[in-house]
Amino acid sequence: MYSYEILPEAREQVDGLPTTALLSYAELITFVELTPWDAPPYRDDKPDGNLRKIVFGPAGEGIAVYLILEDQRRVIVVSVTWFG
Repeated sequence: MYSYEILPEAREQVDGLPTTALLSYAELITFVELTPWDAPPYRDDKPDGNLRKIVFGPAGEGIAVYLILEDQRRVIVVSVTWFG
């Protein structure tokens, strides 16, 4: 299991999510704590890179970008964007 952390800027973005997105974001946290490498890479030209992105929300209106620090078993959310 990985520990979940979030940068202050990303925390502000999460705080601004609509109520309907919060359950999906909670599921995202569980996903990154258990299987962070299962999300696609942030950059297609770096398929093994530690920076990952994941779509979330009832209709996929959000995207979160996170960094995996494998040696520390940590995942750090660096950005959360909501398009809804």
